[in-house]
Amino acid sequence: MRISKNSLLVRMVFYNNIAIVVASITIALFLTFIAFQNIELKVIDSARDKISLVNRAYNGEILRAKDDLNRIIRNVPALEDNSSDNRFTYTQRADIIREQLIKMDRKLYSDSIVSIVDEDGNVIGETGAFKATSRIDKENFKRNLANADSNIKTSYFSKIDGDIYTRIIVRYGTDTNRKLYILLTLPMNLNILKELGILAGLNDQDKIFLLVDDKYKCGTFTHVKDDSFNIRNDENPFTKRGYNYLYKKRKVNDDTYYLVLNDLYNYNIDYIGSLGIAIYYENIEIMKIIVSLSVILIVLIFVTVSTTISAKLFRNLLEPLSKIVSAAEEVSKGNYEIYVKPEGVDEMRTLSKTFNQMATDIRENQLQSVNKNKKLMGTLRRIDAIEKILMNIQIENDMNITVKEILSAMTSEMGLGYSRAMYFRYSREIDTMVGEMSIVNNKIKKEVFSNTDGTEGFKFQIEELDKLIKLIKIPFKNNNLIAKALIEKRIISYNEKGYKHSLGNDLFKSLGIKNFLIMPIYSETRNYGCIVVDYFGKDNIISKEEVELLTLLFLNIAIRIKNKTLEEEKIDYERTATIGKLVDRFFNGRELSFEKMLKFMERMYEYDYNNTFLKIQIQEIKNEISKLRREKEILNEYVSVKKNNPLEVIDIEKLFYELIDELEPSLAADGINISTFINYSGFVLGNRARLKRAFFEVIKNAKESFEGKDNDNKKINIIITKEKNVDKVKINIVDNGKGMTQDQIINIFEPFVGYNQNAPGLGLSIVSRIIKDHRGVIKYTSTINKGTDVKITLNIYKEEII
Repeated sequence: MRISKNSLLVRMVFYNNIAIVVASITIALFLTFIAFQNIELKVIDSARDKISLVNRAYNGEILRAKDDLNRIIRNVPALEDNSSDNRFTYTQRADIIREQLIKMDRKLYSDSIVSIVDEDGNVIGETGAFKATSRIDKENFKRNLANADSNIKTSYFSKIDGDIYTRIIVRYGTDTNRKLYILLTLPMNLNILKELGILAGLNDQDKIFLLVDDKYKCGTFTHVKDDSFNIRNDENPFTKRGYNYLYKKRKVNDDTYYLVLNDLYNYNIDYIGSLGIAIYYENIEIMKIIVSLSVILIVLIFVTVSTTISAKLFRNLLEPLSKIVSAAEEVSKGNYEIYVKPEGVDEMRTLSKTFNQMATDIRENQLQSVNKNKKLMGTLRRIDAIEKILMNIQIENDMNITVKEILSAMTSEMGLGYSRAMYFRYSREIDTMVGEMSIVNNKIKKEVFSNTDGTEGFKFQIEELDKLIKLIKIPFKNNNLIAKALIEKRIISYNEKGYKHSLGNDLFKSLGIKNFLIMPIYSETRNYGCIVVDYFGKDNIISKEEVELLTLLFLNIAIRIKNKTLEEEKIDYERTATIGKLVDRFFNGRELSFEKMLKFMERMYEYDYNNTFLKIQIQEIKNEISKLRREKEILNEYVSVKKNNPLEVIDIEKLFYELIDELEPSLAADGINISTFINYSGFVLGNRARLKRAFFEVIKNAKESFEGKDNDNKKINIIITKEKNVDKVKINIVDNGKGMTQDQIINIFEPFVGYNQNAPGLGLSIVSRIIKDHRGVIKYTSTINKGTDVKITLNIYKEEII
């Protein structure tokens, strides 16, 4: 096996060694930490045990002192005369008791004070090693008398002149008139501490000491500074270990100790000092060093042995890999016919077997890369095409013009490159999707027409596409994909043949739809239709990115349609507001002028009532005033046509009968016959007054169409029908009047466009508004000298929509 500086074997051994070293160091550190923790815990446990032994030893000494005192006073009875005059005698008794105690244990009682005290805390006899008295605190003394009488707890600590003493109270005598007590005061001095150290098993290096007010008082240390033991305020993590205070380390006389303190309190629970021991720490440090060196040595031995073994194992393990590497080099040179004999561990065998398939896999990957690159380029091309479409497209008043521009961009090879694009317009009159137009990609046309090998069927699907599209009508229901796309306002796409899906009309099966998309064109208030594109004659697959890009395109178109609608509504609002201001300023002023003129002419006529000219002028002024008021009323109606219009359920048949009853007399007077044909007796939802106003205006225009025409057969026919399977009611108002030109019909709904000089030209504009507000459709068709047909489509009322 070839071994180089950068070979896998060297690196594996190197990384394996790193892993072994890291793991070993981690384990060593962990074990060292555990060992150190155990050593520290042992020190802590030892310190705790020793301070406990000291406490128990001292308590034992106190109990022994109490027992000694009881034995002695049984042999030294109290005086019968215990008056204050016998103080000297009681002092002698105290001397006797103290001498007996010293005989029992000189170390313990040599510095003691024996006092005979009455129940009020008064000393009636006292003797001791020092001339200073015991300074009895009478209050604390009285508090302990009950315990002394009951022989429960008869000792407590007291501090006098910077020294700590233990006081033991024992009842003395049996006189019931006056109670006497022996008070034994034992100082905590060096002798006591040494004795306690021996009882606790302290070695020569360990120390015992006494602190008074946090300052070193005495102990087995040779010499210390007062501030060396100022440790009660240090942070102490061991306060919950069963003793008062424990500190890890403390330097005393340049040596390190573990210090343990047991606080001492007087009878009032006031801190007066601490009894402590110091465990020598230098031996512990040496023990830690030995443990650390041992762990390091073990780690070095382990790393050396494991490295040697792992290097041999990896060499044998990676031998088959060198063959695989050689094979990989051959593959990199383009030799995909390589064969590697499977050997070694399962992974090596599996790796060897994969080389036999690698050449094929690489070729497939190359092919996939080419396809992905083509897909990416196609996506970039589509983004560029959509950007150009958005820049060039304009939302026209005639939506068919805009749709035609979109269809051209969809089928252009410079655009989105679809094979065919078909537009299905939504007809509000019949609630149906109607085939409107189609455009075929020129490249597809050339390919189909240049192919003469039995492709007549393909030619038919291209040549006759526009004719077939115009024959297609699709119900506007959710059970077909084209209507569903518009209803749900989303793009629907499939990479399949179109005949596998319900497109709403069987004619689609003959169109050869393949890999198609359905894209809705809509605004918030209106559905315009759907564009269907496909990859007829191509192998292109519709991608998710393609659908997302087209979704953005048609969302942008919807926003543009909405903006155009808002702009038109804004212009209409501003125009309406301007008309309202003109009505207030112009018509009110003219009406006032005419009324003043009328009053003036009427007064002149009173003086010259035979003047025929004045009479004619008065009538003309009245006619002008009536005309002015009528025009003002129409203008006001145009301005306020959308205000206060509550909806109600309207019987359309009844409404027309009422309207005909009102209009028939005036129509009959002009020789006009009106007839009705109503085969729908249902309801519509709307404003009754406004709808009646709209129909009245249409019939009035039909009546005016007969003016100036010499015709004895003047007819207005009203036909109300409902188409099958469509929830629409159709109202046709047909007359045989003089008709209109196409130019007149184009602008017929524009305000102030009229062909009657005696009208302001707002009637049909108001009608258009009313029908639009009722979500209906109105259309005019007319022929000169033949008549006009007005088609109005309204939605049928359904109870569930209320």
